[in-house]
Order: sequence, then structure tokens, then C-alpha cells
Amino acid sequence: MESGTVYRNLQKISGSFFVSLPKKWVENYNLHAKSPIAIEVRSDGSLLISPKLEQNIHDLEDELVLEATPYVVRAIIKNSLSGQMNMVVISDKEIEKNLKSEIRRFVSGLPNTEITDEHPQRIVIQNFGYKKIPTKKLIQRLLYLTENMFVDVIEDERDDLQYNFSQLRKFYFILVTHIRTYLKTGIYVTEDNDFTPLEAMDYRLFCEKIEETGKILRVLHLSENVTDFYEKIFQYFKEVMKAYMKDSQELAHYAWLKKDKLEKEAIELMVC
Repeated sequence: MESGTVYRNLQKISGSFFVSLPKKWVENYNLHAKSPIAIEVRSDGSLLISPKLEQNIHDLEDELVLEATPYVVRAIIKNSLSGQMNMVVISDKEIEKNLKSEIRRFVSGLPNTEITDEHPQRIVIQNFGYKKIPTKKLIQRLLYLTENMFVDVIEDERDDLQYNFSQLRKFYFILVTHIRTYLKTGIYVTEDNDFTPLEAMDYRLFCEKIEETGKILRVLHLSENVTDFYEKIFQYFKEVMKAYMKDSQELAHYAWLKKDKLEKEAIELMVC
């Protein structure tokens, strides 16, 4: 499906408001009635609608929802140390920056606990206990972090940009360790032991592209001479993400061919 703006009329049924989604978009992601989707309310008032990646039924049953109050960090620590596996911090408006920073700081200090998803009004925290982080969960986190970095560049949030990049590198190196261990020994480090050696290499190459995109975004400052490049690399990211979501070898190869040209252009901009 080609990118672009689609206009729809807002409808009201039984007191609730609805808008129809583009049919090609629904078919592209194999969605159907009752498929879960993620709706992000952004600071400029716009909505970002995206297909929500599948979650394990057990994870959903074990999910603890916490309100984003000034005391939520205490609740996170208490429940994590008590063995709670999945926690979601929610707010009816954008979570304050100071509270978000506090949550990040304390979660990073908890054993085997990670932020696996982060949006303006929602933060997902998982306590993996003695389990290793599943490979597909690592890839999902890399995609979300990179998406956040694009927003950080636009909004010139340098602290958030550096934090998201540090997290990107962290999850990337964990994934590389998983893949290398499997390819060298044939032993699955994680519980998702259903991928082949070829798929393992695909995971490795795919996430290398994501990490390289993060490196460029980390030092990118929007100005008149780099705005066009920002649009190019954002389009590149969407193509890479589409290749992953559709599991398309053809799209993945096409995206790989564009990588070197974008890297060269980024280096030239940084030199200037």
C-alpha cells in the first residue's frame, strides 16, 4: 500500500465516534474484525494507528495496569520484586517527562526488568525473571525505539533521543548475542525456538539496519539542508518495517540496496 493521506468522514453510532480504515491497509496487515490495533495520541493532537503485534494469551492475563501517578514508581518496584511479569503504566494524557524519566531510571535498576514498549500515554514494563528476552520481543522493541527517535528528532528532544539510542544499542547487542549463540552451537538461548538458521541470519541483518538508522538519528539536527534527508531516511525506515511485517524477501532486498547510499549521504551532511 502506498503511503499518503487518506480522508474519512467521522461517524457517530450510539454515542461513540467511528472512522473507517482503508481496506488495503487492513488487508496489508492481515487484520480482521476484533483484531487489536494500537492508537497513539501525539502531542500535536494527531493520532497514530498501527497494527498491534500479537501477545501471548498468558501475558495478557498476567497484565497489571497502573495509573501514571507520582507514586507509580513505588508500585512498579513492589510488583516487580513480587514476581509480577507484566505491568502497563497508563494515563489519559501524555505522561509527564519527569515521571517518564523516573520510571526509566528505576526500571533500568531492577533485575531482569525492561521497558518493552513506550508511547506518550502508555509504558509497558516486563519482568522476565530468569527467562531470556524472546528474539521477536527484541525486534519489536528495536522498532518502537527507532520510531520514538524519529519523533525525538522532530521535537528536538535531545535527552530522550540519547536515552532511546542507548536502549536501542542495548537491545541490539542482546539480540546479536542470541543469534551468535544459536548459529555457533545450535542451542536456542530464548524460548522462541521455532526459527531456522536462515531466519536467524535474516533477524541479524534486519536489526543491523535498524541499529544503523539509530546511529544516524542520534546525531541528526533538523535544518534546511537536512530536512530532505530526514524524509528519505524516515521513508527508508517505513520500507524496512514493511518488509519485516510482510515477511517479504523482495522488499528486504530492495531496502538493503538503499542502505549504502543513505549512509554516504549522512556522512557528507555531517562533514558539512
